[in-house]
Amino acid sequence: MGKKEAYRLQTLFGIREREKEEAEEVYAQAMKALQKIQEEHAQMESHLKTMVFAREERREGYAEKTRQGELTIDQIRANDRHIDRLKAEESAYQVQIHRHQEEVDEVAHVAEEKKKLMVEATQAFKALEKHKEKWIKEKKREAMLKAEMTAEDISQAQYFSRLVESKEKKRG
Repeated sequence: MGKKEAYRLQTLFGIREREKEEAEEVYAQAMKALQKIQEEHAQMESHLKTMVFAREERREGYAEKTRQGELTIDQIRANDRHIDRLKAEESAYQVQIHRHQEEVDEVAHVAEEKKKLMVEATQAFKALEKHKEKWIKEKKREAMLKAEMTAEDISQAQYFSRLVESKEKKRG
């Protein structure tokens, strides 16, 4: 049997396979980063809700003491200033959340770009993989045809050899 022919695009096949694997890894890292920043964002929003709830609780407590006449005018003003400070802290935290949302959006955009690159790399690899499969199939078909031809040549040679031998025996 002859030497098996090497796939002529094997080097490119290896390159495309590595590119696909690297793109998958990069995409996985981007998705991990996106998940992490989304979790941070959810925690920030949860903290804001906690801040609002605490402020409302505090405000209701102050209002109840005011209704019962337990507070002086100065204490009521101090409580109002405290509630205003809490509202200001909430507003500042909302700005932080908004900025963080922009970061989340940017990381999501990067992850989407990485996904597109991964899809492109996968498609390029799959196309080359399909080409290689067809090439292998074609080589197998060629080998089978060659084997059939060789077997047919051997059969014909044996037939003609016997034919010549039988004619020689008849003469002889």
